[in-house]
Parts: sequence; C-alpha cells; structure tokens
Amino acid sequence: MRPTRIRTAIALGLSAGAVLWTAAASPATAASPAGTDWREAGHYDTTAACQRTGRSGVERHKWAEYKCRPGRNDNYVTLWVRGSGAARALTSGPAAG
Repeated sequence: MRPTRIRTAIALGLSAGAVLWTAAASPATAASPAGTDWREAGHYDTTAACQRTGRSGVERHKWAEYKCRPGRNDNYVTLWVRGSGAARALTSGPAAG
C-alpha cells in the first residue's frame, strides 16, 4: 500500500471514530427539564455513610432522590442526588380535601 493511501485510511478511520463518539455522547448532553439532572453531592468511605446522608437530604428536602454508587476507585462511594426536593415536598403526602 502506498503511504498516501495509508494516511487516507487512517484519516478516514479517525474521523469516523470521532463522529461515532460524538453521536453516542449527544443524548447525555441533551437538554432535560430543570431539577432532573443527577449531580455529585459527596464521597464517603462506606455505603452506609452515603445512604445515611442521602436519606437525611431527602428528609430535609435538600434533594428529591439519591443513589450511592462506587466511586472512580475502590476507596470511596459517591453520593448522586437529583432534584431540589422543594417540588416533592409540596406534592408528597395525602391530598387535602
């Protein structure tokens, strides 16, 4: 194969990879309604500590829901939260009537 053809094949492969990677990432960056995005709220040494903090935040209406997931390495657990909690506090419970 000629050097020009090799360079062309490499360039086409790289550009195809960039297009596929961008297309796969686009749903994650799409706009979503306010208060529904998951965000990191902290890192904990144990899952129990993460869950305690998550429940406390829901009870205090700091966020609407939480989840504890392994961190980027094995040394900690990451607390993920979603929503402000204010909307849930107004709509939860029995309806007045």
